[in-house]
Amino acid sequence: MSSLLLSVDLEDVRDWVKDGARYREGVPENTRNYLEQFKRWGVRATFFVVGEVARRYPWLIKEIVEAGHELACHGDIHLQLDKLTPKGFRADMQRNLAALENAGGKGIEGFRAPTFSLTARTAWAHEVLADLGFTYSSSVLPAVNPLYGWPKFGKDARKVAGGLWELPVTLHGIPGLSVPIAGGVYFRVLPFFLTRWAIGKNLGKGQPVITYFHPYDIDCKQERFMHPDLGDKKYLNMLMYIGRDKVLKRLDILHRSFPFQAYKEYVNYLQAGASGPTS
Repeated sequence: MSSLLLSVDLEDVRDWVKDGARYREGVPENTRNYLEQFKRWGVRATFFVVGEVARRYPWLIKEIVEAGHELACHGDIHLQLDKLTPKGFRADMQRNLAALENAGGKGIEGFRAPTFSLTARTAWAHEVLADLGFTYSSSVLPAVNPLYGWPKFGKDARKVAGGLWELPVTLHGIPGLSVPIAGGVYFRVLPFFLTRWAIGKNLGKGQPVITYFHPYDIDCKQERFMHPDLGDKKYLNMLMYIGRDKVLKRLDILHRSFPFQAYKEYVNYLQAGASGPTS
């Protein structure tokens, strides 16, 4: 079963920007834009939701659930794993789960680490997730990266601690271009013909393509401010605003050529028919 695993990391970037509350509130409008498109295409997606967003917009979480999409965890306040201890992470996940469940979420089985911060140094998170009853994580960027990366993890989905599945981000296979194929700024900035080619190549091998998008990725109205985790580098911040008007158009083109799927559906397939390598 090869498809694009469609996901939105539901977070509010204003929460990590100085005086962020003074900027326009964009999460509800942008989330509804995603929901409208997904309904039009007849596809299900996974929304990795920050606990604080669920508490702020419980009615929006309800809309996502009623539309038939999957809810998964993205940390309670979007804190990277290397800033937590195992005990602190467990408490963070319990708060995240409670926030989603209080907003109407049920059967939550998935997790994505903020900023793909699950690395060899924080691999203990897999044990915590398995112990809490999660069945999968999509938290590893299996390449060298300025922020977080785990090159030695490998590019394939596999079982880790406690039978938990880890679904690493899908990377371009071109030498010197070990960056995500269909996620965030890479999806917006890289030439689309290259993205389509890489997706087709992976699906042709029977491998899924991990995608990730954010509310701000389609927000053409957002004010200009310095985004977090960029080291105050203006040229990187400039990239954050490029191509936002192209995301839904590009996804529409991909939808016409390739199947989309929620993460849980793919994990169910893995559990039903594939034992997978273990670490």
